[in-house]
Amino acid sequence: MNVALCFCVRNCGDYLLKIFKNIEDFKKYTKHNVYVIFVYDNCSDNTATLLMQYKKLFSEKTIIKTIKNNNHRRTVRVANARNVCLYIIYNEINDINYHIMIDADDVCCNKWNYELIEKYLDNFDNDDWDCISFNRDAYYDIWALQFDNFKHHCWGWLNRNQSFPIIDIMKNELINKINSTSGNSIEVYSAFNGFCIYKSPRFREFYYDGYYKNVKELISEEDREKTIQYLRSKYNINVACNEGEGYGECCEHIFYHISALKQNRKIKISKFKVV
Repeated sequence: MNVALCFCVRNCGDYLLKIFKNIEDFKKYTKHNVYVIFVYDNCSDNTATLLMQYKKLFSEKTIIKTIKNNNHRRTVRVANARNVCLYIIYNEINDINYHIMIDADDVCCNKWNYELIEKYLDNFDNDDWDCISFNRDAYYDIWALQFDNFKHHCWGWLNRNQSFPIIDIMKNELINKINSTSGNSIEVYSAFNGFCIYKSPRFREFYYDGYYKNVKELISEEDREKTIQYLRSKYNINVACNEGEGYGECCEHIFYHISALKQNRKIKISKFKVV
């Protein structure tokens, strides 16, 4: 079975040596064929040098691409880089069974749980997922998260002061749901949290997009209104939607996941911790 580890990299030089060690240790642990993809752009630190040094040492099944990526919206730049990873998976490498999107910074530089990764690659949890992300001691990636009564992204409120209590509410509700599940995972609309495994054949037709205007097309006004009413009725927060953080930015994972969800792909969060 073929697995692709995908990294979008910009000025991650402080963390890459630990990322490399995780990759090589995982290669030693797993029985699967592992490809490694790095897509980087506009780095002003030693990232490019470290990536080339890594490729010299481990040239087999290592692909490194540099791209021109100058959009002023960060989420659009990241979406562009992730889409290059997807292009490589589906057009330059044959028969990838799983691809894993991994943040190449401090989020994922600590030791990975190789045994847990291997379990999920071997159909752990009864194969009842198409995309699986993971829990953490402190769940941090709320921007990518949508679940239950939350169908609007956490920074997409009238102002930042409204977003901060909503972020805390989403964290608390998510952790309570994870802790109370009797199974190994919970189903959501979107989640990333820095490390996410995808069944590549099931995601072939989907791509990333970091524009809020495009994410907005996937979520109905009725769903956004239900989110507003939920926050007002349960938490007494008087909120209103706007374009969101960065004047039109939206986490690129939301578009990828909800596009897939609408085509009956299952998006889940494991109750276990991989990093």
